[in-house]
Parts: sequence; structure tokens; C-alpha cells
Amino acid sequence: MKVDKWETPAAFFPWGHVQRYIDQIDAQVYSVAMDFAQEQFGEQAKSCPTCDTAAKKLVWFSVSSPESDWDTGTGKVGFLTLCEKCKLQVDFLIDDELTEMQDQQWRDIRALS
Repeated sequence: MKVDKWETPAAFFPWGHVQRYIDQIDAQVYSVAMDFAQEQFGEQAKSCPTCDTAAKKLVWFSVSSPESDWDTGTGKVGFLTLCEKCKLQVDFLIDDELTEMQDQQWRDIRALS
């Protein structure tokens, strides 16, 4: 998936930032991780506001805020959902536990997972 060429407004993260996370997807663990994410966050995930594609049918993947957000103490880790049909960032579901772990790692060694 090549979202860095999408021209729709980016609701949560710049498209280039999103593309970097898509490019880093590990195919061996992706489906298991996204099944877990959908199990944990599926009830609160939104459907596409344009075409009404159900949240479960959207593309899900893990993403972390840019480094500048971690520098200011506002970084978040969670699951971004995309509608390929409408080329939209639909929802960003924050994982508080992963955010806390990443925040600690950023403060300790200034590295993102």
C-alpha cells in the first residue's frame, strides 16, 4: 500500500509518516497483532465516515507519534485505521499500555520501537 501519494487530508499523522510504518510491517506477525488490536479496540473503532465501511474491514496497523511529539511529552502509540477506497485516515485508537512503555523507552534511550 502506498499512502504517501494520497492527496486527501491526513487526520492524525502526515502521510509520509504513515508510509514509514506501513513499510516496516512484519508480515509474519501482522495478522496476529491486528487480530489482537481488533479484539481490544474493535468496539470503539469507527467505520469510514464517507463510505461507511465497517471498522473491522478497514486496514489496521500500529503507529507511533513522530519523534517531535515524544520530545514534547505528547507522543502516543496506537492503531491507525485507513479506508483504501476513500483514501482516509479513519481512526487512531490509542493503546495506553504501549504508549506508557514507549514513553519510558524514549526517556531512557531516545528510541522508538
